[in-house]
Amino acid sequence: MIDKNEAVEKAQREFARLKECYKRAIEQALAKVPVRDGVVSARDLWLETSLPVDLIAELLKENGIELPPQVKRVDFETARSGRRRKGNRGRHR
Repeated sequence: MIDKNEAVEKAQREFARLKECYKRAIEQALAKVPVRDGVVSARDLWLETSLPVDLIAELLKENGIELPPQVKRVDFETARSGRRRKGNRGRHR
């Protein structure tokens, strides 16, 4: 039977492996998404990778992701403002 420490270590190894896969996915997406004046939209990264924007932000903050030379920063404001859309979509008057 697996003891608690072994289970925790196994879960940590799996989490680290997943993070590496996610980092590679973001690096590949950075090469594909449009760059506007050195800025990449987090929304574009989300569309390309299907990873949650919060996870993309966390992985970028860890500094393990290589930004291409043409990318100076990733803009998260446009990604967040897209979630707060309000309107009368679907309402009939």
